[in-house]
Amino acid sequence: MRGVAVLACLALVASGCALKRSAPARLYVLQAVAREPAAATGDAPRGVLGVQRVSVPAWMDRPEITARTGRGEIVPDPLARWGEPIARGIQRVVAENLAALLPERHLVAAPFPVNQAVDHRLDVAITEGARQADGSVLVEARWAILGPDGAVLVQRRSSHRKAGVATAEGTVSAIGDALALLSGEIAAAVRGLPPAVTP
Repeated sequence: MRGVAVLACLALVASGCALKRSAPARLYVLQAVAREPAAATGDAPRGVLGVQRVSVPAWMDRPEITARTGRGEIVPDPLARWGEPIARGIQRVVAENLAALLPERHLVAAPFPVNQAVDHRLDVAITEGARQADGSVLVEARWAILGPDGAVLVQRRSSHRKAGVATAEGTVSAIGDALALLSGEIAAAVRGLPPAVTP
């Protein structure tokens, strides 16, 4: 009887562990938040801006939302996952932000249609995008605007930090806010470009 009781207790413990391991993960997607107060004029678009595929570090390119510790450790959250590949989500949000900020431009995202002429291309490389050990969320990026012939017209670095973030939901929101600020910088640079001359 004692052996049966021990086996029963072990079974209960095992089932409890299984229940804890099977807790469902929450899924998150980034949202475009940039808004252009001025209404579009309705005129024909003044050129086509193409948003190329975004690159992210290998440690970000995973389903789990990640955070950093003070020792340089990357900690994935098993209960908070991206609802789409993070690089694709960033590309989508930047394109949507720019469409709102640049209503006079036609926005397209890579992969571009074969017959689509693109006047300027935006290249974005995210170098940091996670909650830090101090509770802030830091997003850093290198970006460039290329002309029709591939020449670099603008090349810059951007860094945005939001303090006091304690949850995965807050991390996602802070990254979205940082991408809105990044999109604003890009939009300002695009507005300062001379008209594209297709070779």
